[in-house]
Amino acid sequence: MWTGNRSRTDRILAAVEIPALGVWIGALAGFAFIFAPAAFRILGGSDVAHFAALTAAVLGKLAPFGYICGSIAIVVALVRSREAGERTYDFTRALFILVALGLVFFQSATIIPAMAATTDFHSDAYHALHARSSAIYGAAMLLGLIALVMAAARKDS
Repeated sequence: MWTGNRSRTDRILAAVEIPALGVWIGALAGFAFIFAPAAFRILGGSDVAHFAALTAAVLGKLAPFGYICGSIAIVVALVRSREAGERTYDFTRALFILVALGLVFFQSATIIPAMAATTDFHSDAYHALHARSSAIYGAAMLLGLIALVMAAARKDS
């Protein structure tokens, strides 16, 4: 928990790490819960090809944004671990972020291009890719959210 005896440096680092994670996870949630459903309502039923291209383009922009925010959070978590009595907590948080970034990279490098190359958006193969993409995206978002909560709830040791 936030306590009065935290160092000034740790408070500054927390003020960098928590927003970096929050903005990234917020962007992922905004895509999943706001953008994608709205775009599907507008384009999905009538123009699946444009919906798929638009979705791939947005995910293509979210991935580098996540790499930047996630990398900042990892570096800050590791720097914060220098002052911690219990470093395992900070290392675990950094590991969760790293795995989330790995999932985003895997999705961006393999699944999104395969989905974008698909011509039959009603095929079982496309639906299998979409289900896999959704699961990986959800796992990355969940790991990032856990890391965000861990950063905010970090105790002084």
